[in-house]
Amino acid sequence: MTDSYQNQEQDRRIGELEKKMDAVFDHIATTNEELGQIKTDTEWLKKFFWIVATSAIGGLIAALLNLLITISK
Repeated sequence: MTDSYQNQEQDRRIGELEKKMDAVFDHIATTNEELGQIKTDTEWLKKFFWIVATSAIGGLIAALLNLLITISK
């Protein structure tokens, strides 16, 4: 058995396979980079926090005013 082959078909197929592997590895690297970054939208959480904080402070002020009004009577 000899190590020769016709039309260099094996070289062509290996070359195509290596090109496809490079493309896949580039996509994997990009995907890993994107997954490493935080991409969560927390804008709704910030708005919810300010709504809760504002209502809590408003309730505290209203309670203090009510207390001052009842004490002064």
